Amino acid sequence: MRQTSTLDQLDRAILEELNVDARRSHREIAHRLRVSPTTVSARVARLEEEEVIQGYIPVLNDEQLGWDLWAAIGIRISKGRLREVEERLARDPHAYLIYDVTGDHDALVVGRFRDRRDLDRFVKHALQDPHIERSNTQVVLNRVKEDRRVPVVLRGGDAPTASARSASPTAAATAKSP
Repeated sequence: MRQTSTLDQLDRAILEELNVDARRSHREIAHRLRVSPTTVSARVARLEEEEVIQGYIPVLNDEQLGWDLWAAIGIRISKGRLREVEERLARDPHAYLIYDVTGDHDALVVGRFRDRRDLDRFVKHALQDPHIERSNTQVVLNRVKEDRRVPVVLRGGDAPTASARSASPTAAATAKSP
């Protein structure tokens, strides 16, 4: 099991700034936090090396790129074949998230699809795997909350700061919706 990184208040403040906008320059973050740009650069480099920060990606609008349908697919997998099947499913670009889960299914796949036919092809292809015993597909009607950012909380379980909560793209999109 991976050990949790020890972060101080400055590390957390830097992470909050990056959570709001990962394109912010180290100089701007330093100005906002009243520390030197060198300090911010060194802290970010350490957080990257410790893999607290694992990368930077743009948040793309999947619907504008043609991914209009989402589904949650519960999968029952033959005993002893869980990792093998999950790794095979993970190679498919439709699979957005794959989790080991408890309950009636062994894995949960959240997938995004271009349309109903695209989903149908994915499910039928998956069911051809001899180690997938059954599946249960649920089509997502509305995505109420979706945020890949990790809240920057203190070890005592303190709530994330207001800036982290208000920076949610989903919240911003919801506020703009009619």
